[in-house]
Amino acid sequence: MNEQHLEPLKRHPEGRALRAEVDLGRIARNLDRIRAASGGREVWGVVKANAYGHGAVPVGRALASAGAHGLAVSSLEEGLELRQGGIECPILVLGGLRPEALPAASAEGLTIAVVGPEHLAEYAQSLPAHPVRLHLKLDTGMGRFGLLPSELGDCLGDLRRLAPWIEGVMGHFATADDPDQGFALRQRHVFDACLSQLADAGIHPAQRHHGNSDACLRHLVDRDTHVRPGLALFGLTTLPEGRALGLEPALALVAEVARVKHVPAGTTVGYGRTFVAPQPMQIATLACGYADGYRRDLGNRGVAGLEGRTFPVVGRVSMDYLTIALPLDVPIAPGVPMTLFSADPSAPHSVERLAQALGTIPYELTCGLHRRITRRYFP
Repeated sequence: MNEQHLEPLKRHPEGRALRAEVDLGRIARNLDRIRAASGGREVWGVVKANAYGHGAVPVGRALASAGAHGLAVSSLEEGLELRQGGIECPILVLGGLRPEALPAASAEGLTIAVVGPEHLAEYAQSLPAHPVRLHLKLDTGMGRFGLLPSELGDCLGDLRRLAPWIEGVMGHFATADDPDQGFALRQRHVFDACLSQLADAGIHPAQRHHGNSDACLRHLVDRDTHVRPGLALFGLTTLPEGRALGLEPALALVAEVARVKHVPAGTTVGYGRTFVAPQPMQIATLACGYADGYRRDLGNRGVAGLEGRTFPVVGRVSMDYLTIALPLDVPIAPGVPMTLFSADPSAPHSVERLAQALGTIPYELTCGLHRRITRRYFP
């Protein structure tokens, strides 16, 4: 995926050429590194939101082939997509399911997170006919899904009835990326106390997993049997521990130049005329816009790569196109590919650097990549 050796993009019937290049070999190596950093624990690889924009089915296949214990998704639909893609490993639906969806989940062998007390009795009635493996989620401090510790005692009767199907217990860190580990350690204490309460009631799940990507990198998984990394699998991390571990970004976003024009000084570009050419230059229009997930607020802030150099995104990003300013002596022509998201973490147009410039996190940029973008996979 070196931008100095990019191949011309294949033109598609609709006349646009835009692709995300995804290196599955890097994802497999990231899995190995995270597993090693987690003390060899089994990995639930999180591939929700279309594998954070990387492509759920190809990434899921790569992770399964590389030895992931299973895959985790957000919804029934995401789980079914993986099954339809021929993926046979365990698939955990993190967002839970209403009881009426259990037959579909059972038919496809999905594993379901129990995210609250609301449907425990209905689950207990349905599971004998539609068995699924369950992972009980505990709210140890995230404040979203999960049984609160104060609710656990009142739920023990229903949980005992569900015990034959409860395979795991899980939680979720709220501040694993914080240098101050105080709150994360409090969450671990709450989790361990709840596990003891379950054990006293005769419920002994085989799996325990509270650790997300940052917890894996910061060694907050000592009492877990499994870990649940997401974004770190794709080599994107805000923690120095991730770089020290050698995690490799796996995605580059590449767009074809649709048109090039030479413009005189004083030419304005784009909606609102927010860019004025300070001297004669070339304006290259690329077939990528905010409908593809390239953020509108990168106008006059982002850069694009060409043969080892970067050039500024100028003017406002529109729905389907954006514009790049280049000096007159730079060879550029329609059909030439330019890199908008670089897989080099040190590049100014890496996902991490762009996220920092926008005051957001890498997740938001990759998750926002639309499915209409062609995805090309490398082994």
